[in-house]
Amino acid sequence: MVRRDWLCSSSSSVYHLPIGMHWPNGCVGLDQGCAVGRDPGTAGAGHQGRSKMETSLSQSRRGGRMANERLRAALVRDRWSVSRFAEALGVDPKTVERWITKERTPHRRTALAAARLLGEDPAYLWPDFGSRVVTDETHGEVVTVYTERSAVPTSLWLSLLQTARERVDILVYAGLHLPEANPTWVKEIQKKCEESVFVRIAFGDPDSAEVRARGDEEGVGEGMAARINYAFAWHRPILGGPNLSVAFHSTVLYNSILQFDDQMLVNPHIYGMPAFRAPVMHLRRIPGGPLFDTYAECFEKIWANARPLDLKDGS
Repeated sequence: MVRRDWLCSSSSSVYHLPIGMHWPNGCVGLDQGCAVGRDPGTAGAGHQGRSKMETSLSQSRRGGRMANERLRAALVRDRWSVSRFAEALGVDPKTVERWITKERTPHRRTALAAARLLGEDPAYLWPDFGSRVVTDETHGEVVTVYTERSAVPTSLWLSLLQTARERVDILVYAGLHLPEANPTWVKEIQKKCEESVFVRIAFGDPDSAEVRARGDEEGVGEGMAARINYAFAWHRPILGGPNLSVAFHSTVLYNSILQFDDQMLVNPHIYGMPAFRAPVMHLRRIPGGPLFDTYAECFEKIWANARPLDLKDGS
């Protein structure tokens, strides 16, 4: 009988079902007409009858997680089989299996194509994607460009914050989308500070002429200052904590900049348009690359002239 393999979202088990049977709840087909896996009757029989692939899947879930849990979850969510996903990318199915079970990172072009199929950012699926040094001239500092901020995967902002090890610099007017889209955002900042990561956040000064002008340009008037105050209120519980510095700047903000160690998201501002309508560049620092350092220098200049938060009056 021809058999079909399935990967359960609740476990790493790969097992066969006769074609024509219904999909088990939470399971996604891995392959079709393949002799890899085990029959349901062998469940609970230890390693006897288990395939090499199934064993590697189980071993990679030590502590209840796969080697690449994000990729596995994205495949399960979108009901991709390994074989179909591999075919769509023009790679061998075993290559995809290694991405899942051995935490391998594909070549840049393949990673970008895979991320597009899954509607995710490649740096979210493979956290070291943007940090790998590339010597090929065709692969520079630009990881990818999103046509507008709303197209950036929500998971990417939090993922970059969580993987930071040394510093996080945030330059915004309000940046309200960060805690609104990721309710744990502020707690993650606090956690990073407790891990000795230095975090600097530069909000726009809600009382400045520049913020008022920006509000008028976008047609929201005093709404811009209100958004800043609301975003600041999200961070109030962690103010005064170790390794956290907050300041207010009075500049014409041409770009919002978020730097996480050697990765950066830059949101250029467009006259008369809200920030979510403007593009976002995902950059990474590479030796000899000037673009990343240009924006990092921009942050430093604004920070040097920003007004530090006065904890006594909270402003």
